[in-house]
Amino acid sequence: MTTDETLQGSKTLVIRRGIVESVDIYEIKDSELDHLEKGTSAELQLNFAIFLLSLSFSAITSLFTATFVNDSVRTTFIVVAVVGVLLGAYLMIAWFRAKSAVKELCKSIRLRISLAEARAKEAAEAEEGGAVMPASAPAGHASENDNPSG
Repeated sequence: MTTDETLQGSKTLVIRRGIVESVDIYEIKDSELDHLEKGTSAELQLNFAIFLLSLSFSAITSLFTATFVNDSVRTTFIVVAVVGVLLGAYLMIAWFRAKSAVKELCKSIRLRISLAEARAKEAAEAEEGGAVMPASAPAGHASENDNPSG
């Protein structure tokens, strides 16, 4: 049986395509790709923070509601409560700081297209007005040649 015979016996494949107005392509550096691939330890920190805080609040609740015959058991609950609150708070703060690292990297990558569009718009306006804008000057910043004092 040949490929043509197999295709004739099969059903036709319908392909539907939705039109996309534009596609943005972002160029990223190798170091940025490594950073995105590595990610952050923020999720793990959050999980441990939630675990430790809930454990410590359970120990605090037990301290207020239970009567302890043995002082060593009461001391254990106090240590668990204090250590849980301290480590949980530390991990929660570390999570809050680390969670924005990948977001900031993605934001800076996305900003490249906005900057490129602004530069292209300024260049087009400069061409229409007959002025020549230096290529090295970023959008919204004056170049060295534009400095009246120097």
